[in-house]
Amino acid sequence: MIFHIAICSPDGALRSRLEHQCMEFFARREDACIVEQLQSPEALLQQDAAGLRYELYLIELAAVARPEGLTAAAELRRRGRRAPLAFVARTPAHAYSAYRVDAMQYLLLPVHQQELSALLARATEPEYGPSVTVNTAEGLRALPYAGIEYLECTHHIVHFHLTTGEDVASLSLRVPFSAVAQPLLADGRFVQPHRSYVVNLEAVQLLSPGEVRMRSGARIPIPRGREGMVREAVRSWTDR
Repeated sequence: MIFHIAICSPDGALRSRLEHQCMEFFARREDACIVEQLQSPEALLQQDAAGLRYELYLIELAAVARPEGLTAAAELRRRGRRAPLAFVARTPAHAYSAYRVDAMQYLLLPVHQQELSALLARATEPEYGPSVTVNTAEGLRALPYAGIEYLECTHHIVHFHLTTGEDVASLSLRVPFSAVAQPLLADGRFVQPHRSYVVNLEAVQLLSPGEVRMRSGARIPIPRGREGMVREAVRSWTDR
């Protein structure tokens, strides 16, 4: 499969950098990508009117009151374009407006490789793939389930350990950890071996007495009463 990506920004250096990061991600996959660089939201809408379609839109938002990128995104949605759409910006000022046009992610510049890789991993999943929105010190982050290795709750803060090696820390919780864990556990690919941990079964490397060892090398404790439940969850997942 060839994944078509539109990168829209007046900054040529930024467009080239994002294209390089996209190519870096796809270099480790069996599929490939084609990136088209566009200098303005107007050019993006012209391409759409000409019949060109993309699997992902990456749009820079200018630091002005009403960025043209948001208007273009809203127009794409009005035209029925449901492909994943993400914004890059220098401030979080337009994050709320971005999610009103069904943005998959709102990335603050500079965009790091692990952030863009997580975005692409989710975008290439069927129907985007599910994600969890995390309120962090830097703003809202949408983390795809597929990119989460495990969750760890300490002192009312949830650390989302990602498969890329990044640790995304939430702000102090106002709800129980169980409320954060519930949607992930309902997805079927996660299990809770300990009251303070939730792990992605896809990232489990070894199950041994008293602990789960993850692919990153992290060791998650299992209280004695939960060993049977965790063993059955791992067995069911590997038998799929």
